[in-house]
Amino acid sequence: MISTNDLPVNYRLLIVIKRSIIITFKHNFTIVNQKNTLSVLLVLGILFSIIIHSNTSISPDSTFFQNAYGHNFPPNNYASFIASLDQFQTESNLVQSNLLNNNITLAQKHADEAVSIFYWDLLVEIVKQDKKIGDDLKLAVENLRNLTSSFSNPPSSVQGEKQKLEQSNQLVASINTDVDKVITLTETKKQSEDSNFLNQVTTFISSIFSPKKDNNSGSIHPMRFADGVDEVLRNYGDAYSVDFDMTDMGNIGNIGNTNRGSMVENSNSYDSNNNSNMDMNKMMDMSPSAKDSDTKMNTNKPIVNMANYQSAKGMAEKLLDIFNKELKPIISQNGTSMYSTNLESGIMQLVNSIESKVPPMDIMMIVHTQIHPNLIKAFDLQILSNT
Repeated sequence: MISTNDLPVNYRLLIVIKRSIIITFKHNFTIVNQKNTLSVLLVLGILFSIIIHSNTSISPDSTFFQNAYGHNFPPNNYASFIASLDQFQTESNLVQSNLLNNNITLAQKHADEAVSIFYWDLLVEIVKQDKKIGDDLKLAVENLRNLTSSFSNPPSSVQGEKQKLEQSNQLVASINTDVDKVITLTETKKQSEDSNFLNQVTTFISSIFSPKKDNNSGSIHPMRFADGVDEVLRNYGDAYSVDFDMTDMGNIGNIGNTNRGSMVENSNSYDSNNNSNMDMNKMMDMSPSAKDSDTKMNTNKPIVNMANYQSAKGMAEKLLDIFNKELKPIISQNGTSMYSTNLESGIMQLVNSIESKVPPMDIMMIVHTQIHPNLIKAFDLQILSNT
């Protein structure tokens, strides 16, 4: 009789999974209807097929998601949706702040952006969750854009402009309230989905292939935060009309030797054992045109798109708020206070640097060598391999 120890490691793993699934399935069978049973069998069939057709052994180091320098996080639909809500809320608030400062043109640009985000990224999902909230937000953001377009510069009448400002205040307050409600609904929806039996089985199987600490407690806020950071980078790059992707850490390799020493020191000052920190010397040597690119990428040239600059600044301030309200409490429960301190320091530096209008490459360095590494460590996040 052949012992299971004589089988290849992937087949032994298949047996372990099968036995575990059977036990779990029997335990939950009474609460699973026939439709869910077929769904479970379909999922299991696909997963078993992947294992059987694999020619390589499955080891603890061969996970689907591996650490890499690119900081490409696996997509999370819930986190991305809430991050879009954050952007929508930020753009709406920027409408109001610009109206108060009589920057009518900028207010109109932010109103247009808020409408665009709402229709392209939010409307369908919000209506699915709560049609009334969806209808209310649709009416509020359209009224805000129309109201903003009705402002004139200089003001046609002091009293008339004052009344419009009061109306815009009410609209933005209504938008903020409804956005907060949608975020709560989304969190509840995710918790309900996490408790679904089929998802529990799928998560159990995934944890075998890609084992990791469960110190994230199922929270979507770290990934929401990561998406928000990318939005800051994109807007800041557009503000200065840079011709490279600031969310791509590989572009740091295009920096010349001018700032090399300070950048290496900065990247190593947080966690010398952190595999997510890049080898800066290697990155510097990647580009043969590094010296030629240095001046273009680091010169403190003027802002060419103030609306994007304001969006980057507004989102950075929003990230600080998310950190204090959502991330900090989770980190304190995980007992990783060192990363909390480092992460908070990085966020504060990001906000202050944007306020000071530093060159785009300086913002990239703060994100990719301070914020991302500590976010990854604090929440045991995984990032997609570039290979």
